[in-house]
Parts: sequence; C-alpha cells; structure tokens
Amino acid sequence: MNDNDRHQYSIDLDIDLKSLDLIKENKYCIIYVADTPHGRRIVKKYKGEDSSLVKIEADALTFYHELAQNDSDLMDSGEPLLREDRNLLCIGFIEGDAFSDVLYKARKDNVIRDRSVRLMRILGRVISAIYDKTRKPSEKTSPFIFEYFDYCSNRLHEMPILGATFFKRMSEDAIEIAKEFEKSNVEPSFIHGDLVFKNIHVKDERLGLIDFANANSLSHPLNDIYNLRFALANMILPKSFKTELFEGFNLGMGKLDFSPPVKSFYYEYHRRRWLMLKLTSRNPVDFMQGVRGLLTFARHSAPETMMP
Repeated sequence: MNDNDRHQYSIDLDIDLKSLDLIKENKYCIIYVADTPHGRRIVKKYKGEDSSLVKIEADALTFYHELAQNDSDLMDSGEPLLREDRNLLCIGFIEGDAFSDVLYKARKDNVIRDRSVRLMRILGRVISAIYDKTRKPSEKTSPFIFEYFDYCSNRLHEMPILGATFFKRMSEDAIEIAKEFEKSNVEPSFIHGDLVFKNIHVKDERLGLIDFANANSLSHPLNDIYNLRFALANMILPKSFKTELFEGFNLGMGKLDFSPPVKSFYYEYHRRRWLMLKLTSRNPVDFMQGVRGLLTFARHSAPETMMP
C-alpha cells in the first residue's frame, strides 16, 4: 500500500480510502482495489494529462449503473465517482467469480454447466436491451472502428513469413469489407468494448459487467458478440458445452438479425484483432494460441461457424 497515494486519492475523491492495493498497471492507467466505509471500491488513475479516456469510462459506467439498478439479473457497480481534472475514477466493486473461472469448473460439474447456460441467456438479453436503448439511426459508426480494423490488417500483412503466407491480401481486403459495411446503413449503438469472460462476474444467478475502459457509443452489438465468441473459441472446453452456451445466448438475445456485410465486417474485425494480438505477442503461450486459432476457428473460411 502506498500511503502517500492513498492519502492524496482520499482527498481528491472525498472518500476515506482505508487501504489501497495495486491490482495491475498498463500503459493507460494504474488500477487499485480499496477498502472504504461503504465497502470495496476499484480506483483507477489514468496516466498523462488527457482526460478523454477516463471520461469515456465514467460515462459508460454511468450508463451501466442506470441499466443494472433496474434489472434484477444484473449486479450494479453504482454511480462512478469521477475527478476528471485528476484523471481519477472510483468504481463500486462487483463481487462474484470471473465467468471464465466458472466455465472451467463447469467441465466436471453439470450443475455449474446448466447455470452457465442460464447466465449466457441473461447476457444475450442484456446485449439486446443495450442495443434497443442506445441505437442511433442518424449517426455513423465511430471512425476508430475502421482505423483499428486497418491497423490490425496491416500488422498481419506486414508480419515476416506469416504475412506473406497467410495474410497476403489482407490490407486490400480490409478496404473492400469496410466499403460493403458502410453501404449497409448500419445503426450504431453502445458496446462494452472488451466483452470477454474475465470481464463478466457471476454470483448465484446474477452477472455483472466490469472494465468499461474500451466502451464505444457508436459501434454495434456484433462487436461485443464476436469478441465473446472468439474468447470462447480459444477456451479449452468441450465443443458441446460451447454450443450450449451460445444457444442460450442466442435465445436470450431474441430475433435480432443483421445483414451479411455487417456480420462479415465484425467477424473479420475480431478475427484480425485476435490474430494480431496473439501472433505479435512476445509470450510464447499467446503465440501458440494464435497459431492454433489460425489453423482452426480463426481461419479465413470460418465465419459461418460464428454467425449469431
């Protein structure tokens, strides 16, 4: 615990932080867990002077709070406490287990397996509700989506050996895929932005979403859906269990349907993003996961197997 930081953050946030313990640090922020008179909190200190990132996360958390407080299936993190001038954010702590841990336990426990499918049905319903509440017919998709799609495509195309073998036309294809997407008159909406199982906490029959740092108000539910599907595809779980999980998810999501160009764009967006992150990683485990994915679920010919 850093007493100087704890004291200063207590003053800045006007809350008594009785403890301040580091969870992790990345290039954007430092993340702590703190004990307060009102329970545990997450404290995030964003780096630098630009407050745009902390504001995006605070706005996303406010939206989630408004959604969760009226939904008995969701765990609420409460109204976030923001000190924009200090790049400082205080978030209510969502109890429970990471959904990823629960899914691995479910491999040998049919009761947990059935519960996991029920939770996926709740998650599908929540994604559908978010889309209904936040869709913006008069707006355009965030330019960041296209910029990052190009970035991932170019990184893969430029990779030594693998680029020339597997990703030769990836940069050119990205232009065509994006053009078809833009012709489809897509209605953008709010997304979590990093919807993977470690960012979903579960307790009994309820779930809670955490870590809204990559939220985007002008994206599309397929962005979150394919992110979740690639995360599940990479997990070492029985194929039948994975099928049950997304059958539950689709049942909860209802009859939402999207045009083929929109599906193709967000499928490729997450296929390329996932492969880029794995294959350019210095971690040998990540790299081998990328190779395995490239030869199986993340190969170019696989989009139909992941379509909602």
